[in-house]
Amino acid sequence: MKRVGLIGLGNMGRFYAQRLLETGFSLTVLDIDPKRVEWAKSLGASVAPSPKELAQKSEAILLAVPGSKEVEAVMEGDDGVLSGLTSGQLVINTSTTHPSTDIRYERECSLRGSGYVDAPVTWRQQGLIVMVGGTAENFARAKPILDIIGYKVVHVGPVGYGQKLKAVNQLIGACQLAVWSEAAEFAKGLGFDPKLICDALELPMPESILGENFSGGGQLALHYKDLGYIVDLAHEHEIAIPLTMLVHEIFKATKRYGSPDWTQAGIVTFWRRLNSER
Repeated sequence: MKRVGLIGLGNMGRFYAQRLLETGFSLTVLDIDPKRVEWAKSLGASVAPSPKELAQKSEAILLAVPGSKEVEAVMEGDDGVLSGLTSGQLVINTSTTHPSTDIRYERECSLRGSGYVDAPVTWRQQGLIVMVGGTAENFARAKPILDIIGYKVVHVGPVGYGQKLKAVNQLIGACQLAVWSEAAEFAKGLGFDPKLICDALELPMPESILGENFSGGGQLALHYKDLGYIVDLAHEHEIAIPLTMLVHEIFKATKRYGSPDWTQAGIVTFWRRLNSER
């Protein structure tokens, strides 16, 4: 499959677009931001006016939007992706969504003779890890495209399981960030430079906390959204996650306290605010 449609040109989508165009794919894009669309055009991408027309031009449709709500918006309706699908196409959802979203759209795509996989991603030092849920056949079809954007592409189970593993990843990341933020403030309150935690104890404190680089990491609002999916999944499966429930409330409070463009490292700022009022 060499004709790819990409919906969403945010941080991830722009990376996908660049990699796909560099490696010879024919790319059609769609985004709500005209500046992002112009950027993709300047690299050689074509532009579609609607998700339906993008689907009609593509063998594979790559989704890179914020969450379940946005996936539903581009898939549904007279101008949605589903309206443009015919037999033999493949939808690859790299967005982080609730697993039920992907189960639903795999069924809808199957009714139209097309395939669907959920393929959320996470950054590591070496690049992106892609966690894929879907049938073995659809995974095999998606892998040549996903190999272009990820250094590690793993088939983790049926559709929805990519999102479930991403939920585990986000749970760990959120709890780690909260613990490190608290540890740094605790150390400072006791009279230590937080760097001593790394130097003396040989523990890997995140650079965003150690170096006070609060521009790093993903958007706070998106991680908060992901924590909402985690809480929902825990309720649905009757899994106790008391620590994560507390971290979810911390993210909620930070989101209300901060500005819309705050990254996850805003948790550090929130902790400092709590301690500045001692």
